[in-house]
Amino acid sequence: MESMGEMKTLLNHSSDALLISDPKGKILYVNPSIEHVSGLSVNTHLGRNIRHLIGEKLISNSATLESLETGKIVTREVSTAAGKQLINTASPVLNSLGRLERVVCNIRSLKVYSAKKNNSLNFDCYESRSQERDFPYRVVQIQGGDFEIVLNSEKMRQVEKLALKMRQVDSTVIITGETGVGKELIARYIHSCSPRENSGAFIKVNCASFPPNLIESELFGYEPGAFTGALRNGKTGFFEMADKGTLFLDEIAELSLDMQAKLLGVLQDKQLFKVGGTRLKMVDVRIIAATNKNLEQMVKEGRFREDLFYRLNVVPIEVPPLRERVEDIPALILYFSRKLQEKYSLNKAISPDLMKYLAAYPWPGNVRELNNLIERLLITVSESSIKPTHLSGLYTSGYSSSSISKENSGNLKEMLDEFEMDLVKKAVEQCETRTETAELLGISLSSLTRKLRRLKMA
Repeated sequence: MESMGEMKTLLNHSSDALLISDPKGKILYVNPSIEHVSGLSVNTHLGRNIRHLIGEKLISNSATLESLETGKIVTREVSTAAGKQLINTASPVLNSLGRLERVVCNIRSLKVYSAKKNNSLNFDCYESRSQERDFPYRVVQIQGGDFEIVLNSEKMRQVEKLALKMRQVDSTVIITGETGVGKELIARYIHSCSPRENSGAFIKVNCASFPPNLIESELFGYEPGAFTGALRNGKTGFFEMADKGTLFLDEIAELSLDMQAKLLGVLQDKQLFKVGGTRLKMVDVRIIAATNKNLEQMVKEGRFREDLFYRLNVVPIEVPPLRERVEDIPALILYFSRKLQEKYSLNKAISPDLMKYLAAYPWPGNVRELNNLIERLLITVSESSIKPTHLSGLYTSGYSSSSISKENSGNLKEMLDEFEMDLVKKAVEQCETRTETAELLGISLSSLTRKLRRLKMA
């Protein structure tokens, strides 16, 4: 290498982000890729101590600091204030005397998880552009708590894409979908990616959990002595708690018509009266509502105010049921299994035939039901391999011990590939065009074309 300048030029062209620190944690160099990988600018890093970045909650933790302390190569998952999930590998650099002189950290986006082909269901992290590898899926971590979204199907990727568009605006969002599909996760994701994550809180209100005579005081708060049984000092309402942040109104369809009118007034004027109060209170709140009901039908039936519906329905996001995004089922099974086994210190495997059977189950309770079943099986089954024979109740109605035999079973990838191809064939038979087929399967047209080529149907 002719010069340090030439070396820096080469590093600046790396697609991976690179960070170099001194032995005290001061950042000496970052390349331009740091910005699109981490979402944080070069100037946010350069010349600052990594401890300050953690202290200011710009990053959750640091592989570099751990490498400085241990003198070893360290790989860690790191999340940033910009909502990015990263995989960082820090390597110590020693001088001729064996003393630590620098730490070089390679930083990449954590996009895909893949299950290893072994019984312990351990996971590797890697980046991949291919969706044909051994059941890749993305895990999107949500800031502000232990919340994650698992993405594998094209339908859920479109949901994520639309949710991300909402991060820089304050438009009201209505999230619809069946019970258990993950509407709250989408709401939290929108908030966590927006500037409101740093200026205010995410407040969740289940509109069905309060009696009609209490919901107004819970939402708007009340003054001291406003009614019999009121707290001596009054109470702050959820709208005030969410000031400069996001108020998530779950099960919005359960509000009475009278309460709907009062909510509409606050949404329009951005100000409220506490119960028993005489002073207006200004509030800066972003509203995200959710329901599993058909609000348009409720409007026609006179059970939901039309003006409130249009006020809420600025940006609708529909989260599809699990049965309409079959590609997500194996990913969720592996994800839940991994999380639960770490939580309970277990070492069990979901057998290939159980995986195939669960992928064909309709899941009326959606993701919540799937999570509960995997937890139940991991806790109650004593064997190291969990099979369809361990199912009970409703889950046994479609299973026959002869439906999957040693003759037609294989490794996990082969089993799910076979199941996937069966679905594609059935979809092709039902639909008139490839576009319609792709929509039915919840995949892109290019993905469908690749699958049809494998079936020699293209």
